[in-house]
Amino acid sequence: MANKPHGGVLKDLLARDALRHDQLATEAEKLPAIVLTERQLCDLELILSGGFSPLEGVLVVVTDLRLADGNLFSIPITLDVSQGQIDLLGIKPGARITLRDFRDDRHLAIISVEDVYKPDK
Repeated sequence: MANKPHGGVLKDLLARDALRHDQLATEAEKLPAIVLTERQLCDLELILSGGFSPLEGVLVVVTDLRLADGNLFSIPITLDVSQGQIDLLGIKPGARITLRDFRDDRHLAIISVEDVYKPDK
């Protein structure tokens, strides 16, 4: 018997349907792209495979260490990009961005931007 995933549901975000996969691949070719670092690639793999369930994307846990549904999640999973990349790619809420592998430049995922967080320095 397997352990129940955090939040109760394992989030498998891989596009397993061939038609949907092809649609996303076509869209990815047309979108601005961020080339992921090795660390970002590891985070993406855990998000896509359900290792960070119940997350369905990156987040910032700032004040109460909980997700919107009330589940405890104290690890901030973020996609760090420079202000230069934000400006160059037009990253803002509502934008869709392709995430690419630094090793071979393959398109791995498409992210829908919900928020752009700027840390206090």
